[in-house]
Amino acid sequence: MSESNDFLKFLINEDIYVIDGQNEEPPVVEAKEAPVVVEAEKAIEAPVAAKIIIPAKPTKPKHEVIILFDNPIAETLPAVDMAYLEKILGAIGLSTEKVDFLNVAKHAPSVSGYAYVIAFTPNHQLPVSVSTQQYVSVKLGDAQLIVADALNNISVSKDLRLKLWGVLQQVFK
Repeated sequence: MSESNDFLKFLINEDIYVIDGQNEEPPVVEAKEAPVVVEAEKAIEAPVAAKIIIPAKPTKPKHEVIILFDNPIAETLPAVDMAYLEKILGAIGLSTEKVDFLNVAKHAPSVSGYAYVIAFTPNHQLPVSVSTQQYVSVKLGDAQLIVADALNNISVSKDLRLKLWGVLQQVFK
């Protein structure tokens, strides 16, 4: 796994300063307290292991469109978002049965072989410039990439709905 810290720019939005002398290793505890330290280390390791993103299994795309979304709680989109996505896809002549889905919170995205990639998350983890604008069609290899906000945000904002509709009309003429 890469030791890149690029993901931190999505998590941390303010400057971080290291104060001299504050980043030293904590003192070693004598043997009496060793079992407590071991248990604390196990407790610390468990959450880190839970954040590991499993690479998506390379498979031949079943459809020409893939929908990327970010749901750390479950493998699939919430039912409310799925119903809203069905309406969006219906407006461009597609349905949820005619697209593939990938949860980027659970799997690293692999989009080769797709003609269209619609990411309903700015945290899509695709190899594109961080400055890629949302609601603009961008070339990603052989595919057209559209980056948008999460479906729950789009559903409550008329401005975001209009932006999404505009780019979808351009791409899916």
